[in-house]
Amino acid sequence: MTSTAWSRRRLLATLGALPLAACSSTNSGAADGRLRIGIPAGPGNLNPLDSGSEVTRWIAEPVMETLYDYGADLRPVPLLAAEAPAIAPDGLTWTIRLKPGVTFHNGDPFTAQHVVASLNHVAAFASGSEWVVYFLGYFAGARAVDPSTVEIKLNKPYGLLRSHLTNLPITHRDYADRKDAMMGTGPYRLDKVTAGLGYAMSAYPAYHGPKPAYPRLDFQIIPDGSTRAVNLRAGSIDLATELPVASLPLLQGQSQVIVHRVDAPIDLLSYVKVGDPPFDNENFRHAVALATDRKAVNDKVYGGAATIGQGPIGPAERGYDPGLRVFRAAPDLAEARELLKGVDDPSFTLTISAGQTMEDIAQILVQGWQRAGIAVKLEVLQGGPWAQRWISGKYQMIMNRYSSGFTSGDANYLTLSPALSTSVLACGYHNEAVDAAIERIWATDDQAERDRLLTKVNARLAQDAVMFPPVYPKMIVGQRTSVTPLSPARMRISRLGTTSLRPLRGTG
Repeated sequence: MTSTAWSRRRLLATLGALPLAACSSTNSGAADGRLRIGIPAGPGNLNPLDSGSEVTRWIAEPVMETLYDYGADLRPVPLLAAEAPAIAPDGLTWTIRLKPGVTFHNGDPFTAQHVVASLNHVAAFASGSEWVVYFLGYFAGARAVDPSTVEIKLNKPYGLLRSHLTNLPITHRDYADRKDAMMGTGPYRLDKVTAGLGYAMSAYPAYHGPKPAYPRLDFQIIPDGSTRAVNLRAGSIDLATELPVASLPLLQGQSQVIVHRVDAPIDLLSYVKVGDPPFDNENFRHAVALATDRKAVNDKVYGGAATIGQGPIGPAERGYDPGLRVFRAAPDLAEARELLKGVDDPSFTLTISAGQTMEDIAQILVQGWQRAGIAVKLEVLQGGPWAQRWISGKYQMIMNRYSSGFTSGDANYLTLSPALSTSVLACGYHNEAVDAAIERIWATDDQAERDRLLTKVNARLAQDAVMFPPVYPKMIVGQRTSVTPLSPARMRISRLGTTSLRPLRGTG
């Protein structure tokens, strides 16, 4: 495991070995009409209908649009839709009129057939889209009433559909099943993909909205977080995403760099298979939850910048209760050992997704559990195999970093799905009150009622030791002052908002 101190020494050595450019035209993205964004990775699948991950959606955000967008108050406003949806009294039919005069980047007109193709793709189990969990059991079908009108049929009332229509990208129907390209209606079109290096985009001349300030966007893949920080300081990129806490000292005192630390819907998806041994034993679950070293994860991985975890809902998400205190920051080893006295085999396997941060977190947790007398085997899987394990339910405890902002905005609906006993992702937990609350959360169109129920479910899942993430990380993004500041509201839902940025003259 990489220690924070070692990381800082390595960063400083890296910085010292690089020539830092002075504030000049070579440092300004505006100089050659490019906005340059450093990202940690490129997606294996470019189709944002399949994934809500940041590495996919940050690239797709300038290219593909949704029917509705978020306003400054994070309420939906029409984007590709012409107006709010017309909902039948029984809640089972939603009719949406589309904005006229919109074209895709290949010149084809934007019509209802493309919306239908996008909806049908995410609702099909065979597509492998993470959206399918939302649509199963609710979505009955969609049809084009005419070129400018879409009709969506539901099997039962589904108020959460309003959120989906604000987050689901709409693609050209010929691209709905493609994994290697994207075609949208956004202000930028994707011109070139260079495997392992990045993505080049140019402003779309026939865009239906305001013309973007930058003629070109370049997303540059820079896997190492320290290198992203160094490049930002040197001015060779204008924005740097997912900056590690250990790299931030490099940027202190830099008048030409701003670092944003924002509460965002970034979750350490973490829960146990309640339906199978050993986590069918309530005492064992609580012992593991109490022995979780939240403080060490926060201190050693996040430099004290994260929020100590309780239930699955974090500070940036609807239903978060800052007063919920089920677990202390430091592990309660004495109480954990007491609960383990009646457990014959206090051991389990923790399955995580591959990646340095997740592996660092897991090593800390494993050491904490071992101090309580719990033996843990660590299983590290790449993204695809990890997802298969998750969906199949063949795990004991599973953990991953997951951003719900691109599928749920300022909420955390998918992460709660395993707690619903009838869900395809069910973890074996069965609580009638929680089932009823989650079903109502999905059905209601009353946001106040939904928030109240989310708070109750979050507390119950923590108290029953079903979902207990160690911490809630923050979104950390750096930018040059030669670019207008990122929007706090959009960062709160994990968006970069690159299409609205513009150069500031006279800055380095």
